[in-house]
Amino acid sequence: MNPIFKLVPLLCLLIVSCASRDSGWEKNTESVSLSSSEISGLNKEAMELWKGRVEQGKLEEALAKFKVLHSANPNDLETLVYLTRGYYFLADSHLQNPDEKKKYYELAASYGEKAMATNAGFKEDVKSGKSVEDSLGSLTKTEVPAIYWTAASLGKWSKISGISAQLKYKTRIKAMVSRVEALQADYFFAAPARYWGAFYALAPSFAGGDIKKSIIHFEKSLKIAPEYQGTKVLMADVYYTKTGDKKLFEQTLKEVLNSKFDNHPEIGPENALEKKKAQKLLDNMDELF
Repeated sequence: MNPIFKLVPLLCLLIVSCASRDSGWEKNTESVSLSSSEISGLNKEAMELWKGRVEQGKLEEALAKFKVLHSANPNDLETLVYLTRGYYFLADSHLQNPDEKKKYYELAASYGEKAMATNAGFKEDVKSGKSVEDSLGSLTKTEVPAIYWTAASLGKWSKISGISAQLKYKTRIKAMVSRVEALQADYFFAAPARYWGAFYALAPSFAGGDIKKSIIHFEKSLKIAPEYQGTKVLMADVYYTKTGDKKLFEQTLKEVLNSKFDNHPEIGPENALEKKKAQKLLDNMDELF
């Protein structure tokens, strides 16, 4: 027998094991008992800390309180979305160590999957054996934040985890973003178009990559929501480095640094930390081109 055929089962096992993780709806939540007044007070404290999420310490304090709230009411969708988005933000904008980032992207995805499973139809579908992709039709606009932040977290987790995880989850992530786009295309400042802009820039041509489609989607996202600076940072990082346009790379990132959206009521902290990403990319410009 050709030795390569002997390796196939081993390689398949390796891919599956390296990409393995339990979905959030498979994980139990430890419950605690709180009075309604305790829940109200804790929620108020968490939301106040959330406003200061530009500081890592305040974000971590907020998440600790959201975790207690989740333990008191495991099926509260709003709390689960804050945990998903919060742990994603912690990993994406505050942490630097790849292992730590991977840990919290996975935690974010788990909470997001729990959030998706608050929809009874979706939960019943996946527990009956249907694929996640085939179950997404049960999810509604109410679950859009859960779908998006889960997809974003899975994408970042799989990228750090390696090619086996990327191959395992790529179809699911694309299906989730497509569902968000179908239900609420302008969610989180045109996030679906921003995702497709990055996807078409990063994917090889045989896997659907198309640099012309990439810029169309990035421009669509910017037209809908020019106030979100993460779109420009991502475009510079994955599109202009791909096209080799150093001039527009530099120009776009300087626009981010000079932007005036740090006090935006919804995404001020995100914009402030996107400026740090922009500066880091500019500092490494000569290595990128």
